Parts: sequence; C-alpha cells; structure tokens
Amino acid sequence: MKEKSYKRIETVRKTAEILKHMGSVKVPTTASEIASAVGLAVGTAMCHLATLEDAGFVQKVGEYWRIGTGLALIWARVKANLEGEKMLIESTLKEMEGGENGP
Repeated sequence: MKEKSYKRIETVRKTAEILKHMGSVKVPTTASEIASAVGLAVGTAMCHLATLEDAGFVQKVGEYWRIGTGLALIWARVKANLEGEKMLIESTLKEMEGGENGP
C-alpha cells in the first residue's frame, strides 16, 4: 500500500524555526533578532511569539524572549519514555543472555 503524502504547513515550519533558533542561543533574545534569524517581519514573528507564549513554549522577559517551561515539560516526558524503553531493552537483553547461557 502506498504511503499517503501530506502537505507541509509553512506557518508551523516557521514556528519550528523560531523554537530551534531560540534553543540555539544562550541568552534571551529580542523579537527583532528572532525575526531576522528566521526571515520573518517583526510583526509576524511577534504573532508567533505571542501564540507560543500562550502555550508556555516561550516566555517574555522585559523586551527579550526565552524558551519557556512548556518545552521543558515535553522534553521531560520524552526523556522518561526513552528511559522506559531503555529499561525494557536491557531487561530483554538480560533474559536473552540468560537463556543462551542457562542450564
């Protein structure tokens, strides 16, 4: 069966670029700097940032923006899931090793 191809949404792509940029800088940054880095008008970048702020993904600090705690919560869930998968794999490997070397 052929896998269906879906259209990409440019606005979501730009939002991802904003988040990636913000994640790559070590200090809070201005909307103007963010807009320039991702190729958007400042007003458009502000619309993205305001929406991301509502979701908790970014935080405004004075005239600067930084990554918000919402992304940290998502990362914590991803990390917990990966740790769970790692434990399951290690357990399975121990069982397999015990089965091969058993009596």
